[in-house]
Amino acid sequence: MMDIRNQYDVVIVGAGPAGAGAAKALTGSGLKTLVVERDAMPRYKMCSGILFPGSVKAVADHFGEIPEYVLCQPREIKGNRAFLDEEAPCIEVSFSAFDEDESLPENGLNIRRAKLDHWLCQQSDAPIIDHCRFEGCEKEGDGYITKLNHEGQELTVRSRYLVGADGTMSRVRKTAFPGFDEKIGLIPNYEEFYKGAIDLEPGWLYLFLDRKFTGFFATVFHKDDEIVVVTGVKHKEPVKEYFQAFKKHLEDKHGLRVDEHIDSHAIMLHDMSASKNYCLGENNLLLAGEAGGFLRGGEGITSSLVSGRAAGQAILKSEGSGKPAMGYFEELARPELEACEKVHARLAALAGFNVFMR
Repeated sequence: MMDIRNQYDVVIVGAGPAGAGAAKALTGSGLKTLVVERDAMPRYKMCSGILFPGSVKAVADHFGEIPEYVLCQPREIKGNRAFLDEEAPCIEVSFSAFDEDESLPENGLNIRRAKLDHWLCQQSDAPIIDHCRFEGCEKEGDGYITKLNHEGQELTVRSRYLVGADGTMSRVRKTAFPGFDEKIGLIPNYEEFYKGAIDLEPGWLYLFLDRKFTGFFATVFHKDDEIVVVTGVKHKEPVKEYFQAFKKHLEDKHGLRVDEHIDSHAIMLHDMSASKNYCLGENNLLLAGEAGGFLRGGEGITSSLVSGRAAGQAILKSEGSGKPAMGYFEELARPELEACEKVHARLAALAGFNVFMR
């Protein structure tokens, strides 16, 4: 068991792109930083594992070249192909339709999410403690007392800053802002991995918007020799029933043939960015990534990287001024919030409705 001190400058909860972004921004600052992760690293996170061009640039600019072992085939993803309803022809949508930054690469990259997250976190100088569950926190002066459970051992850690980067169902957010989650709309998602075949060309992220088999949108994409099928529904709708309807549609219309069922996963998304219902934190407690509501439509890696970095930069500015980090974080995160809202607006224009709130 790795030793955990009882005092740090910064504690970051969550070892995904948001936590990694915050830790990397603090690297070399001299601030004693700890990253804690509930699961064993590298851990799987249900996600398309497609780095959109914004993510590709953010990683290149701040972390370096992605190792080959993180990538999978097809290596490059050209964009989105969307089916608005069961009978509609396919609409090709480039990544530039959602992000017009001319400095971005044209294509995205296909990665294994567990390997990416682990590699990102390893690029900072902060220790990563896995099997370490956040149990709660309380304010102490300008800092925080955080309760952790590391492999069954209860620990108390003091820090001057606390970053919640622990995803959609953030325990940091629920602890610090009780009652806030009652205002969040939840979107259950379910996926299955197959060996087999399908009449959909690799190298694209396929979106299906027909309400008969999804509550917001369903997707299909390729990972090496595997086909991944995903759908999501409104909260309390039967996600597996919708999934089976979607799977049958793929069999009937797109030649899906399942030779072997490899794996299945479930996850919860939320409508925080779609409804502009953000929760960024307060004082020296900051919420980054999906914990704070950052999500570009259904794509969260870019927002997590950018907002996590903004949290780290806000802490550095706070150190220099003695003022709470929150004021700086609001300013630094504002462009990313605007980017989230722009993507939702463009998705709504494409589909004819807000796909996260229908």
